[in-house]
Amino acid sequence: MTSRVQIARARARVALAALTGEDLPDSVRSTATMDFADADDAVLVTRDRVLDRPRQDGAFTRLIGVHAGGRDFGPRHNPPRPRTGRDLTPDEEDALIESAFGTRERYEAAKAAVARGELDAAARRSWQRSMSASLTLEEAADWLDVGTGRVLTDLAFGDLFAFVCDDELLFPAWQFTDDPDQPSLHYMSSLVGAFDDDMHPTSILGFMTTPHSYTQIEGEPATPVEWLTAGRHVQPLLELLETRRLI
Repeated sequence: MTSRVQIARARARVALAALTGEDLPDSVRSTATMDFADADDAVLVTRDRVLDRPRQDGAFTRLIGVHAGGRDFGPRHNPPRPRTGRDLTPDEEDALIESAFGTRERYEAAKAAVARGELDAAARRSWQRSMSASLTLEEAADWLDVGTGRVLTDLAFGDLFAFVCDDELLFPAWQFTDDPDQPSLHYMSSLVGAFDDDMHPTSILGFMTTPHSYTQIEGEPATPVEWLTAGRHVQPLLELLETRRLI
């Protein structure tokens, strides 16, 4: 009977043997090639929508690469909140204009946009963009040309990144490449630990696909995806994320 721990240990021995030249028994190499999904204690990944959230969250939290400890970012678990509250006093409006808007004209334009529902619509468009730019577990497996068990293995170790949306794992497409020899970005295990739990997948998508002056290639600002694809080190990205955390 083979467990996931035994498979992980066998893979670690194979990786070490590649460096030391150790001659390993065939049984170790055979165990190392097994998918986690074939282990006796494999985590069941299901699309059964009647499962309650604690059971789903409990499974996802065991996977290091799952964002925010398995918090569900889907609208079904995050219903819109009704607007409540009082109007600002003139003094409060003046303070808000001075600190955030600069001019009363900008403030009034923002108020009008809220009244028309434009900001809600923009938020919905951003959310839809982050969802459409993601792959399901099966699609990620197809892209990587591996079984779903291998995808979950990489997710368990933080070598892939995913978030939960309405009880389903979604894998942001920005982490995958067109290089068959390196089908996902380097340094994912460092990145997944640097994303704050309060970062929405939409914010992470924006961060990874927006050029930053701190990450320049040949004098031009590059996106984190371009930076890592070019073989650059992850440290500047970690520093950018730490700066965001302090703001």
